[in-house]
Amino acid sequence: MTLSIAIRLAGRCLLLTLLLSGGMRAAAAQGCPKGVPPGLSAIAVGSGIVLGGRAMAISQVQGPGKAAAVIDRVEQAWKEGGHQVRRASTAGWDTVAAQGATCLVTLQLADRKGVFGYLAHSTPSTAPALTPRSFGVALPPDATVNSSVASSDDGRKGLVVSLSSSRPLDQLNAFFMRALGEANWSALRSHKIVNPVSGKASLLVTGQRGRNQVELVMWPEGRTQVVMTISEAL
Repeated sequence: MTLSIAIRLAGRCLLLTLLLSGGMRAAAAQGCPKGVPPGLSAIAVGSGIVLGGRAMAISQVQGPGKAAAVIDRVEQAWKEGGHQVRRASTAGWDTVAAQGATCLVTLQLADRKGVFGYLAHSTPSTAPALTPRSFGVALPPDATVNSSVASSDDGRKGLVVSLSSSRPLDQLNAFFMRALGEANWSALRSHKIVNPVSGKASLLVTGQRGRNQVELVMWPEGRTQVVMTISEAL
């Protein structure tokens, strides 16, 4: 599995994991469901991922039936097993999660030639937290970090950070171009893209330092939204 796939899978699980874990209270001695739910086959597709301080292992799952019916069955089985369970549906996915004292298991399915989706097991991470600063990327003082997903693929580290800033695009462009240059990032490029239909502009900034590559995509949406991807090249 490539680093980009691992990051993409973690990002796909991010909203659902946060949605389902919010407000859940874990029993002190209760663990999480083990293994793959009956009726589903699984292939491991993501490991070495850290999301919100949790280490995440992701498997791609598939099987017969309809997503809602399979989630109903898994939800009932997990409840009968004494697990605390929460259910949600969003963006075409039916999802169920079970949280324990130090773990969270999330199953998300969609109808696709039977059912298709992902099973994620999360536990507290003992690895040092990766941050933009640990890669040599400074953030604006007013930045609010909304999410951070770290990944490792055969020792190659990567990080995807979603943040927002009160600064407009031109000020953020000047900040990052200056800060990256001062941190010895090279091959710096800045490119503005204007949507021909809406007329709205977005900004792409890229750079390289040794094996590390950085890409920032910025666009106005209330505050200016920024998605930063940092990864090590092959």
